[in-house]
Amino acid sequence: MAFSRAYDPENSDQVFDMLRREILAARLKVTLDRELKRETSEMVMRLAGMKLPPIVQMTHYSCDVQTCAVVKQALDIRAGRRQTMPADEVRRDLGLDG
Repeated sequence: MAFSRAYDPENSDQVFDMLRREILAARLKVTLDRELKRETSEMVMRLAGMKLPPIVQMTHYSCDVQTCAVVKQALDIRAGRRQTMPADEVRRDLGLDG
């Protein structure tokens, strides 16, 4: 079975982001294990004890054209800049034009 990564190991921003998530997940696991009186593995304890890497902006990720367009549209919606389209295009897309 081939191993696939959710990040590019050559991109330091993506590596820092993934490492940050893993450290936070390890910290959560340590806390839950302590509350539930379970034993935590040494590796998880060491990971939880690491200093968090700096937060990176997600816009530094390389992506394909479609993904970038969706991200841009989502950012526009969050910023209150909704993209409008004419009613006839909506009717056509929904198959309502008669």
